[in-house]
Amino acid sequence: MPIFIGMLRPSGATLRMVLYGISSCPTPTRNNSGERLGGVKKAAGFLKGDTFLIISGDALTDLNLTNLIKFHQKKGTIATIVLTQVEDPSDYGVVLIDEENQITGFQEKPPRENALSNLANSGIYVFEPEIFDLIPEGVFYDFGRDLFPLLLEKKIPFCGYTHSDYWNDVGDLEMYQQGNFDALSGKVKVKIPGTLVQEGIWVGEDCEIQEGVIMAPPICIGNNCLIKKNAKLLGPVIIGNDTVVDERAVLYKGIKWGSGYIGKDASVIGGIVGYATFLKDQSAVLQNAVVGSGCVIEGGTIIHSSVKVMPNQIVENDRH
Repeated sequence: MPIFIGMLRPSGATLRMVLYGISSCPTPTRNNSGERLGGVKKAAGFLKGDTFLIISGDALTDLNLTNLIKFHQKKGTIATIVLTQVEDPSDYGVVLIDEENQITGFQEKPPRENALSNLANSGIYVFEPEIFDLIPEGVFYDFGRDLFPLLLEKKIPFCGYTHSDYWNDVGDLEMYQQGNFDALSGKVKVKIPGTLVQEGIWVGEDCEIQEGVIMAPPICIGNNCLIKKNAKLLGPVIIGNDTVVDERAVLYKGIKWGSGYIGKDASVIGGIVGYATFLKDQSAVLQNAVVGSGCVIEGGTIIHSSVKVMPNQIVENDRH
């Protein structure tokens, strides 16, 4: 998992982030102990003694960083963890705070009925440079398992920042799909590529949409796409660059990565189809199914709900 490390500099009335490094780390589960600090400490020389921000790269958020830094500076603590309210705390590492927003403890994926909080660690942190004095050299060390418990043990104050901005832990396929659809619907503030041709429909450059195509927003179509006669795009739908959607094909709550082909009378209903994958005529990818990149799904084949097809496979009729 990538970790983005940067400083924040004044820019008018707001703060501008200066990105200093990207550290690749093993992919974590949804808990407090996934992010490793070795790569972070290597960036210490670039930070020049300034307050710095760390953002885990597997989340989608439009968090207001200016408000976060102002909160951190007002509290004057060595660290601030961004906390997000979640519906089911059992999926996450839960953080406990007091009335002053100081962190008092953690629960690791507690059963819902035993959870003392619904505030999850979002993987976004603000640190003062003094934090490096607490990180040993040459050993495996991470935020949740080592650093934050050490702060509690030493009674070094650190705070939790709660917010109402969008945050999605894109840690599994369901949340990945939800994040894409939330972007299309405007729930998260991100720039949608392409030209807004009508409310909720974005179309890229050099596309051809033939007569009789039915489009129900929200929809995003990439560059150089061909949508043939009488196809149905029933949003939310995302179609990547260089894709052909043939006659009478149906996409409903589907994501098609760039390149490849959706055949005549083929359908993607709530599924995800990878890059340069070809769905031949009358094939189907159903709810929560995923077809990896570089695959060929032969005509008439149905990839049933929740089935996962690994990349570069040829799938023949009646196999799934």
